[in-house]
Amino acid sequence: MKSAERLLVLIETLNHLKGAKVAELAEATGFSRPAIYRLLTALDSFGYVRLQKSDDCYYLTHLVRRLSDGFGDEDWVQSIAAPILQEAVEEITWPVDLITFLNDAMYIRETTRSYSPFTIDWVSVGERLPMLVTSVGRAYLSFCPEPERLEILESLQRSDDEFDKLAHNKTYVQNLINWTRKHGYGKRDDGFHTLRKTSSIAVPIMNESRVAATLAITFISSAATPEEIAERHLEALKSAAQKIETEVKNAKKWETLQ
Repeated sequence: MKSAERLLVLIETLNHLKGAKVAELAEATGFSRPAIYRLLTALDSFGYVRLQKSDDCYYLTHLVRRLSDGFGDEDWVQSIAAPILQEAVEEITWPVDLITFLNDAMYIRETTRSYSPFTIDWVSVGERLPMLVTSVGRAYLSFCPEPERLEILESLQRSDDEFDKLAHNKTYVQNLINWTRKHGYGKRDDGFHTLRKTSSIAVPIMNESRVAATLAITFISSAATPEEIAERHLEALKSAAQKIETEVKNAKKWETLQ
């Protein structure tokens, strides 16, 4: 088997197992451990995998989405969502971003910071955001199906990320889910990203009962509270999310993400 074929087999195996140790990958693929290490080193050099020290498991990163065949995740983000985000920021004025979930974290997929007159914190597409202290993570957790939510929380409890440790506090988690579902949006006060002095609110983009992505408004914390921003702009944000849902569904692009 050629090296390229081995890489694809390893990626498929990691995706199926949702993360695994080297020994587990060797058993699942039939490759030797030295071969697994070489392949993981190659994938890591391109940013396709990451090692989580707390459980010694390797996980795929959001970059693997670039490998999708045909019209997939990257395509609907660019061809459908991006223009809608640009329209939304003209009305909302604050930056509007699209963020998706992968391996127990949220990743920025598209940003309108270059279009907003009120941008003070420049972020990069691909930036990783934790689940429990960000508006986008809270929105995702609150509106995804319960079995998925429980699976994510169990995984967060095994994480060595400081922000993920909140998953052990069941009261904290349930309160934020209750609040988010009641108000229809996730919020972040200026606790995470305090150096940027920003806050945010986020709503889900749904694919039937699943959360396909989230949309977030980021704003200067001293300018308004999340509740004030929601009062002014939540309907516009929800409208943009609904428009993305409808256009992607009509184009039958959700089918590529099943």
